[in-house]
Amino acid sequence: DGEAVGAVGIDVESGEIVLVESSAVILAAGGLTKLYKRNSASINMGGEAFSLALHAGAELIDMEFVQFFPIGHLAPRMVGMDPIMWDPFRYKVGGRLLNGNFEEFIHNYGASDSGTYTARRDVASYAIYKEVEEGRGSPHGGVWLSFDHISEDVMKEKFGPMIGRLAKNGIDLQKSAIEVSPIAHYHMGGIRVDTQMKTRVPGLYAAGEAVGGANGATRLSGNAIPEAFVFGERAGRFSAAFAKGRSRMPIEEAAATAIISEPKFQLKKGAKPDGSATALMTELQSLMWDKVGLFRTGEKLEQALLRIRTMKKDDLRNIIIPDNAPFNQALLDWYELRAGLLCAESVTLAAINRTESRGAHQREDITEASPEFERNQTVELSGDELVTGWAEVPRISYTLEAKQAAVI
Repeated sequence: DGEAVGAVGIDVESGEIVLVESSAVILAAGGLTKLYKRNSASINMGGEAFSLALHAGAELIDMEFVQFFPIGHLAPRMVGMDPIMWDPFRYKVGGRLLNGNFEEFIHNYGASDSGTYTARRDVASYAIYKEVEEGRGSPHGGVWLSFDHISEDVMKEKFGPMIGRLAKNGIDLQKSAIEVSPIAHYHMGGIRVDTQMKTRVPGLYAAGEAVGGANGATRLSGNAIPEAFVFGERAGRFSAAFAKGRSRMPIEEAAATAIISEPKFQLKKGAKPDGSATALMTELQSLMWDKVGLFRTGEKLEQALLRIRTMKKDDLRNIIIPDNAPFNQALLDWYELRAGLLCAESVTLAAINRTESRGAHQREDITEASPEFERNQTVELSGDELVTGWAEVPRISYTLEAKQAAVI
């Protein structure tokens, strides 16, 4: 009847289908930045929340806006450390960005660090992207970040215990530069909700980075953590109130089982995993990075959309999955790929429709913002097809009152 009544999943250990009845459901499975070749995401940030929302009948919003962090770690290999750790140190200590020829280049892009190396993030991202595109990148396709002009005493003072952790990764900033590159970091788009975190599906709520529309075309630094706290509290409070006044509805087992058993015809007794889903996910990540990444064009976006739809229609259906009930990683990879392809299609389709440059959506073929597109774009699933639409941006009139800050 178009209402959220629970969830269906797979017990990985046993391979059994699990039904969970609930009077309300909250989707809080994060964003989709894992879909890009270079990203700061955990391994489970592949857009599953958005795929689940679409299949449940909810709308997505602002899917074209993906935020890229300019100074992400690229090489050498680093374990147990944040890939976006370098940007604060670049500002704090004065790290120099150098191209593959070990030349400073920021000044060639209309910015001057004047010895302080504090170029804006968008300028740094564009400059790095262009240096690599024009063949002046570092060996791994980024640029160099160098601290070799900073004294050892200053480095120890500013980096503190990080020096020891870097040493365990074989990195000595006094002796060699590290390679950095823009990386996918955050997604402003997501599930469309109201102020109570409700979707348009009764009983279905969302929280955290799974929510779209809260940050506009780009996110201010520091918003993500309070966003998780505020949206999480509100989703919990309002979903609990909704559930309290609603009788739990039984899940139709046959219908629920059919939803999750979609790849059943691809399960083969005795088959060996061939890594097809993993290979396709790797291809998808490269495709999103190359065609739907930092700077876009209509031609690149159309090429990406065509390949994504072919992968979704043909390649996904041709994957052979071993019929091993317990710990069937090949089956889990298939589900992740299915969700990733739907999300990638949503981002790409929305980017094609927004024929302007705004915020994190930058098109090299249309470089200016247009008043016509000062609107939110929505995405929904109609049958097997994605359908987009436009919605006016809610505008709230309010006045901020001056208050005395507490002295701590």
